[in-house]
Amino acid sequence: MNKKLLLLLSLISNVNADVRPLPPVVDNSMVSNGAQYTHAAPANGVVFELLGRIEQLQREVQELRGMVEEQGYQLSELKKRQNNIYTDLDQRLQALANGQPLPQNTIQHAGTEAVQSQQAETQAETSAPAQISDKDDYQKAYELLRNGHNSQAIKAFKAFIQQFPASEYADNAQYWLGEAYKVNQQPELAKAAFQKVIEQYPDSSKVPDALLKLGYIAIEQNNLAKARDYLTRVKVDYPGTAAAHLAEKRLLRLDRRL
Repeated sequence: MNKKLLLLLSLISNVNADVRPLPPVVDNSMVSNGAQYTHAAPANGVVFELLGRIEQLQREVQELRGMVEEQGYQLSELKKRQNNIYTDLDQRLQALANGQPLPQNTIQHAGTEAVQSQQAETQAETSAPAQISDKDDYQKAYELLRNGHNSQAIKAFKAFIQQFPASEYADNAQYWLGEAYKVNQQPELAKAAFQKVIEQYPDSSKVPDALLKLGYIAIEQNNLAKARDYLTRVKVDYPGTAAAHLAEKRLLRLDRRL
């Protein structure tokens, strides 16, 4: 009897040892390959980067135009100096042909005129005090914002606007100041900055973008009626712009919420 009992206990122990929990079943049939590992980049980040690149290209085009104009002026001056030298040389040849005596300093004066003029220009440039570049200051402030240094960018843009109120970059600086406030979670200051873009620079290309951001802030503050006003204004007043396209998409989302 004891042998049978021991044999029965041994069999039960072996059966329990082989029983293990099965791994959970995961159904991946409804998930596309790699979907669980990839995340689309935020649309706002892509738009921010594109706007920054467009702005940089515009500045580079303006700089190239300035270089072309400067080179054109220098070429014109060189042509004038060469004409003076050729005219003097022609007069000397005619005098020699006619057997007339020549003053010893004629060709020397003509030949050194260009050199003296160039030296005078160089001296004037070196003696002039160094000018602060609004373009460089603007670019530094923009790079601070682009690299995520929001508080520093706010200070830099405010200083730029105060120092260069008539700069061609003033409207852009005012707009990016609003962006810096918005990213820094200061919506009221961002609203005030964007509103200044609209009021102080009504012809700026940044106006539709400022209106769009005012609409976004109104949505975040659950002021849907005000948001609809801003977005509709962008769509109606600035058709065909990137801001108008984004405003139209956001209006459709607002309609779905109603």
